[in-house]
Formats: sequence, structure tokens, C-alpha cells
Amino acid sequence: MSPISTQSDPSGSKLESVYRILEDKILGGAWALGTTIPSEMELTEEFGCSRTTIGKAVARLAHEGLVERRKRAGTRVIKNTIQRQDVAAPVELDAFAFIYPSEKHEGIWRTVKGFQDASQEAGRRVVLLSSGADFRKEIEFVSRLSEFDVRGAVVYPLLLSSEEQVRFSQALLDVKFPVVLAEVNLLGLEKPSVILDGYHAGYTMTRHLLERGAKRIGFFANYARVPSVRDRYLGYRAALEEAGLPVRDEHVMLETAMNPDFKDPLAESAHLAARYLDRCGTGDASSTVDGVVCVNDFLARGLARVAAARRIAIPKKLKITGMEDLALATTDGDLSLTTYRVPFEKTGATAFAVLTRLLKDGPAAVPLENQVRGELMARKSS
Repeated sequence: MSPISTQSDPSGSKLESVYRILEDKILGGAWALGTTIPSEMELTEEFGCSRTTIGKAVARLAHEGLVERRKRAGTRVIKNTIQRQDVAAPVELDAFAFIYPSEKHEGIWRTVKGFQDASQEAGRRVVLLSSGADFRKEIEFVSRLSEFDVRGAVVYPLLLSSEEQVRFSQALLDVKFPVVLAEVNLLGLEKPSVILDGYHAGYTMTRHLLERGAKRIGFFANYARVPSVRDRYLGYRAALEEAGLPVRDEHVMLETAMNPDFKDPLAESAHLAARYLDRCGTGDASSTVDGVVCVNDFLARGLARVAAARRIAIPKKLKITGMEDLALATTDGDLSLTTYRVPFEKTGATAFAVLTRLLKDGPAAVPLENQVRGELMARKSS
């Protein structure tokens, strides 16, 4: 099929031409009420134009109430009449977007809340898009936000493999509007990020265990390939070296993978904890840890459960600390978890401020890395 000609429109706008043809199909009855119109990919081929142009045209139809867009079900005609004086211009939200994984994780929704509160105070509209645990949705959201004239976006990516990181990074390089990363710093992309001061977190928790009398302190982490975890590990090493204590390889687990299960967040943690304690939780005194800095609360809680099942007394024989201070993870029975409280709300608010400045003053005015710092929350586990 030859592409439909769209060159006759006096405005010279490809988008306007495509929109008018689609609108005529609906108003003229070619697409009846309840009909599912062709997919955007099919329309792209039919009109011989970009998917972005088709997306903007369909978004305008939806904005005018002629069609509704549904996930997986396609775009359906819901109205076939229109009053010309009420015809709206292309969608211009003048908004900031926030793209994030599942809000079932407390730290994520607290970050989103901080972003929302800051935007409300500034009078800026926001678009919130949850991608679940699917990085492909994150890529799709990022690539299609321009259809709604979004001014910029904060993205909280969940990248579970090196391949996902490479593909997501390439998608970010293709984006033409301002983007700020939350909780992740993808080095080399020159995209501003807002992250925790991981070095301070690792150092603070290790110093706390030293002050509580621990001498053989381990470090327990997953997702260890990302810079934020690396920073926490370097803080841990610095505190031990400052105290004149060695960093023993057998006391350190740097698991590169992370397989989140939002329905059972302790499943992976308990599995990794069993492996960790098999290596350094039993044996002679020199090979057994008496304190562990865990890179997050779920790992700490998983470690505490496995240790209790093996009759390792906490904190008498094993002192455990986490990081984040999540309500779901910090209390389990009578054992409250010592942790490093991450100010997630501040992360979200700072990301909003960085995006605002990036839009106003340009990249040169914004640091590539913007750190927020938390604090020690001492409880029973240490």
C-alpha cells in the first residue's frame, strides 16, 4: 500500500494533515462508534511518517474525546461528533513527568511523594508513570513523553542487568528534553542525578558497629554493579582502615544481580543470607563475622531471619545493620533493625529542583551528581 499523501494541507504541517485525515475518518463514519482504529505502527506505515507524529495526532483525538486509548486493547472510537468552537489545540500539559518502578516499594513511593509535594508547592503539573519492573516500559515512556509536550522528566530506573543498562542508556541519549535520574547515576551519560551519599552511609554504619564493639565486620550487598552500592562499600572499607582493621575477602559479598519480588521482598534476601552465613557465619572465631553492614534493609532482615534460624544470637553474637529505614523491614517481632535512614522525600524534592534549574538555566548550571545525606537510626539489632 502506498503511503497516504499529506502534502495538500495549506498549513504545511505533517501533524496537522495526519490529524485532519484521522478526524475525518471518525466524523465521516469510516470508523464507527466502538471501532478499534488501526495500531500506531499500522498508521505509521499507512501515512509514511514517524510514530511520534502518529502518537501526537492520536493523543489530540483522545484529548478531544473522540477516542480512548487502552493498554493492550488499542484505541477505540467513543464519539463521532464535535463542535468546532470547542476543538482543542494539541495537548500541551506544560508538566514534569516522573517515571518510576512499582510503588509497592516504600522508598519509591516516598521519593514520588517528595517530587509531588515540591511540584505542588511550585504550582507545576506532573505526570506520574509507573513501569513496574519492566525497563522496556521505562524506555517507551521516556521516548513518548514528547507527545504530550512534557517539559522534562525525572526517571527512577530499575535496571537488573548490564544489557538493560546499555539499552536504557541509549534511549536516554536519544531524548531531546531535560532528564534527571533519581537514585541511580549512569556515569558518562551527562544526565544529572540525585543520589544518596553512599560513602557516608557505609562509613557511618561501619563506625557504629565498631563503637558497639564489633571487630570482624562484614559487608553484604546485592546490585553491587551500580555506583551507589560501590560508594557504600568504599565507605565501609574506609572506616575499617581508619580503625586499623583488615578488610577480609571472605567477609564481603558483592552480589551483582538483583531480582526484586514486590510480593515477597524477603525471598531473595533470605537466599543470599544463607549463602553468606555458610561462608562466614560459622567456624573458628577468626573466620566468623560479629557484625555485618547490609546495603539495604531487606538484606538485613533476611540475614537476621536466617541467623535466628541457626540460633545465632542477635546482637550478642552478630550485630546487623541495614540501610533505608523502611517500615516493612525495620520491625520483625521484637527485633527492631538498626539502619541508616535515607531521606527519600528529600531525594524526590531535590530531583524536582534540579529539573527546574536544568530547564531554566541549562546543563552548565546543574551539577551532574547531587547527593543527599541520611542519618543513623540505632535500634536493637546492633
